Amino acid sequence: MIYISKLWNFCKGYVIISLYGFNSDKLLDKAIEKGIRIFNIHKESGKYILEIQPKEFFYFRKLAKKYKCRVRIIHKDGLFRIVRSTARNIFYPIGIIAALLFIFFMTQRVWLIDIEGNTTIDDYSILEYCSGNGLYIGCNKNKVDCRQLADNIKINFKSISWVNVSLKGSRIHIKMSEGKDKEVNTLDSKPCNIAASHDCRISSIVTTKGTPQVKANDIVLSGDVLIASQLVQSGTEENPITDKVSAAGTVRGYVTRTYSFTLPYNKTVKEYTKNTRKIYSFKFINKLFSIKYEPKYDKYDKITTVTQLKLGESCPLPLVIYRDLYSEYEYKTVRLTEKEAKKDADTRVTEYIISAYSTDSDIISVNTKYKSDKDKLMVSSEIISEENVGREIPIREEMQ
Repeated sequence: MIYISKLWNFCKGYVIISLYGFNSDKLLDKAIEKGIRIFNIHKESGKYILEIQPKEFFYFRKLAKKYKCRVRIIHKDGLFRIVRSTARNIFYPIGIIAALLFIFFMTQRVWLIDIEGNTTIDDYSILEYCSGNGLYIGCNKNKVDCRQLADNIKINFKSISWVNVSLKGSRIHIKMSEGKDKEVNTLDSKPCNIAASHDCRISSIVTTKGTPQVKANDIVLSGDVLIASQLVQSGTEENPITDKVSAAGTVRGYVTRTYSFTLPYNKTVKEYTKNTRKIYSFKFINKLFSIKYEPKYDKYDKITTVTQLKLGESCPLPLVIYRDLYSEYEYKTVRLTEKEAKKDADTRVTEYIISAYSTDSDIISVNTKYKSDKDKLMVSSEIISEENVGREIPIREEMQ
């Protein structure tokens, strides 16, 4: 009820006044007795501060003169007062109407086109085709037929097997899938073996075509045949089997690799100075407004932050703000401790594993040994992984 009363007072309007005089208490008692509604009474520096409605203020001021009290207006506020004050100036309502029309116009346009799923077809080709079909930055979204546009894209680009065009707010999503041409495996027409790609110990073997030549826990060398193309005769055939097939299957094995490197204790690092500079540029629709700026620093890093203005997640506006931060730095040589050098070495080994090993490889163990010298740390890391070790080798390669 308190919040409703405050809201009602704000809608009707109120006046904040200060009251002081010897008979202030008697005046307030008399005003309440007369039915004058007073709110938020409190005392500051010997004066009463109170709120009263505009219609009752004039009667309260006449009553204050009888009690020889002084009343001064501190502030006038309220919804009706704001409306009356803005109505006096014609530019206020014109500005409000113009802002509403501008927002309506902006929300009825397409300001962002997202394209996902294309690999061989570039974005520019798709956007150029969509532009010829009525979809472009700034077009009226009510005139875009998403279903018809999706059908036209699929017909025009033969490599696309599926496409979906959806509209959400002022953003168009184009999602597609390109149909990959069936790759003709030239090895299927010629017999081939599955051979080992590395020296390893076999962990598992699954044969779908051909004859397995090894079993789990066998030690093999690189190039050894794991699955042969020659079929095994069962002994019950009327005619002997002489046909050879393209061997197929999955062979996994334990592969051991050694990664060695030297890490000097003296390390060159970047040290940023306090010299920085921020440059802002703007992109409205497809027009970029930027300032040509060449940093005076010899060495610097540039970090660009992109801010897309939007009215909610699904309603981006055609205004993008770019902030380029230029930070000057200097190279500084620091001396690493042995502990810090080992930490850097472990990071380097981890980066090597991430870059050198495929996603289907399982790292079994990493055993890293360190040898400290006067100016450097020698690192040797033994990495054991379980991975696919089979590769197809045509028969003709074996005969050469």
